[in-house]
Amino acid sequence: MSMVLSLMMLGVTLTHAPGAAVAAASKVPSDAEARTAIRAELRRIPGSDIEHDFRPLQVHVADLDGDGIAEIIHIYSSTYTGGTFEQSNELVVMTTLSEGDRRGQVPHPGANAIDDSDMAAIRAAGYATDAEEHVPGRLDALQVVGGSIIVRFTAAAGSTFCFEEDRARAKLEDCPTPGAHVWRFAWRPGQLQRIR
Repeated sequence: MSMVLSLMMLGVTLTHAPGAAVAAASKVPSDAEARTAIRAELRRIPGSDIEHDFRPLQVHVADLDGDGIAEIIHIYSSTYTGGTFEQSNELVVMTTLSEGDRRGQVPHPGANAIDDSDMAAIRAAGYATDAEEHVPGRLDALQVVGGSIIVRFTAAAGSTFCFEEDRARAKLEDCPTPGAHVWRFAWRPGQLQRIR
């Protein structure tokens, strides 16, 4: 009797590689695994003497759309010495990588060892950035309630997180008034939308 038939008679199901990938994707990553995935993504951001040390401020793992596959939600910022652009302070939703996902691939494998290594780390972590939005103030709290993301932050006049003149030139929303704010976001694949 073959091994497969013997296992089937015992009620054991064999899973081929694609099914195994789906089963792995259904797993909820631990906080340590989520932070490993975030670090793999953040090391792809080129640092400079103006902005460097990109790091997550708060991290959550939740199934935002109820499909049984968890997303990683975090806000990251940086060390910032002053420049002509707003300091990074980004709300990010990361999703699992699918087979051959371009978010885990370099355009020309083998052309740059650092790119190859970085992408290998992202693929090993199994998650990549799907959508992000800038938070124009100092983070106070990040919450996930049901399928909504709630960001509590404090805006301040002259904050490095929001440059009024740049926003006016780019025809972006004005900086929020100084003080405490609560913004809610809805996520769907490829998009974070603020709920007003």
